[in-house]
Amino acid sequence: MQITDNVRFFTHGGGWVLRSEMPDLDTFGKIKIQNNVYIGSGSLIMPGVIIGNNVIIGAGFVVTKSILSNVVVAGNPAKIIGSYEQYREKTLLKNVHSKMMTSVEKRKYLLSLPDEDFIVKDYMR
Repeated sequence: MQITDNVRFFTHGGGWVLRSEMPDLDTFGKIKIQNNVYIGSGSLIMPGVIIGNNVIIGAGFVVTKSILSNVVVAGNPAKIIGSYEQYREKTLLKNVHSKMMTSVEKRKYLLSLPDEDFIVKDYMR
C-alpha cells in the first residue's frame, strides 16, 4: 500500500449539528484498506469507506463510497447526496453515545463494539 502526501482519513463527521437535541451523539465509521492500494496526493477518505484490493485512487479524490477491487477511481463531480432529514435519520441509527467520554474511555469503548455499530458506505456502482 502507498499513501502519498496530504491524504486525510476521517472516521467521524458532522454529527455536532444534532448535539443540541442529543448531547451525547457520536457516530464513527471504520476505514478499511485492503492490499495493493495506491492513494493519490490530497485525497480525502470519508468514514465507513472500504477500499478493495488492487485499487488506484487519483490525486485529490474525495472517497465517499466504498471501492470494489481492481479499479482506478478519479475525479470529483459534486452532487447532492441527500437531505438534512435523511442525514439525521441515518446518523441517529449509528449513534454510539460516546461524546461525553474521555479519550481513554472512548477508545476502549469503541474497540469493544461490533462492526455493525459503525457506519459502512455502499460500494460505488
